[in-house]
Amino acid sequence: MTKTNQVLAEMEKLKALLLREKEVLIANQGAKLGEIIQEKEDIMLYLATFDQEDVEMTKLDVLSREIKNLQETNLVLTEQSIQFTETMLNYIKKAANQNKTYSKKGTYDDSKKSTLLDQSL
Repeated sequence: MTKTNQVLAEMEKLKALLLREKEVLIANQGAKLGEIIQEKEDIMLYLATFDQEDVEMTKLDVLSREIKNLQETNLVLTEQSIQFTETMLNYIKKAANQNKTYSKKGTYDDSKKSTLLDQSL
């Protein structure tokens, strides 16, 4: 197998891994990401061992663009997940600070809402 074919084979593995990562991100299965990231790192380290002079770079063009697009998609999915998590944490913090059902005197205070999400219109 030529060096170019070896690189292409590894890049196909990387593409398949990125597709799997995309599905994991969409399904919000964060526990599986550690393994995927390790596999990606292993592939990238292996690809780094090849000398560009030994590989026909023109044959890698289409596949490398597909990999780049998948990486960008996965990055956007990750950023959206982080933003959602931060937003939910902020709502929870606000609810925890504002929605006390008892006053400092120990009496019940029903004037404050005790819901996580504001349902008023």
